[in-house]
Amino acid sequence: MDIEETKIILANYTLNTDSKDEIFQEALTVAKANPELMQWWTEAKAFDTEAKKSMDQIPVPGDLAVSLKASIGALESSKPKQKRTLAFWVSRCSAIAACLLLSFLVYDKLIVDRSDEYEGPLLDRAFQYSYDGPRLSYFNKDTEKLRNWLVDNEFDLPDALPPKLLEQKGIGCRPLNWSEDRVALMCFDAHTVYHLFMTKEGQFEGVDATPEIAYQSQKKGWTLSKWKSNGYVFVLSAKADEQQMGAMLAGYTPEAIDVQF
Repeated sequence: MDIEETKIILANYTLNTDSKDEIFQEALTVAKANPELMQWWTEAKAFDTEAKKSMDQIPVPGDLAVSLKASIGALESSKPKQKRTLAFWVSRCSAIAACLLLSFLVYDKLIVDRSDEYEGPLLDRAFQYSYDGPRLSYFNKDTEKLRNWLVDNEFDLPDALPPKLLEQKGIGCRPLNWSEDRVALMCFDAHTVYHLFMTKEGQFEGVDATPEIAYQSQKKGWTLSKWKSNGYVFVLSAKADEQQMGAMLAGYTPEAIDVQF
């Protein structure tokens, strides 16, 4: 287990440090043998613990419940005396909106999983999310179990995936709410972490993917590859060069079909 994989796993347990999950215990053992990684783990736990405290301590305005109750009562009543002016409704809605906005701002700044804030073209999102370190929903070293988990969670996976990737040790997976049909992410450990993003064709503009696998260099030694096959668009990202990426896609041939929208 390398440092990148260890961080991905540990990052999902900052608020569950008593977990007996085998994959967590393995990552923790790796961290304990690496002072730099252990320092990162200590800081990550402290940050997320403080984040949770901040969320728990958000004050709710004392009159909010009363205002809501009065507003609902006014809506349900048809008596003239219950009618309110526009200013009344504006003030009540403003109070509710302010409370919700405050919660959202704290959530956006502090909560662990911020995957929904990634915007823009699919390739840009996939690279940045991989580079920042994804938060995964399910962990397993068996890649077939990763596929089954996504299917069980109502994700329509492609029939054929790169066989070399599936031969690697699995790390984890998750769905991402980046499009109407969502994006599936599977992570594999092959001396570095490979992130495979999959979504149905036509969900994103400007992808310009073809059945021919294309490569694109990114910062810090990262590389992206993209292609489409059988109505799906794929993006593979890793801190690896084009030759290493190609080796993970050896023996895999995307298939071209016509997709009607």
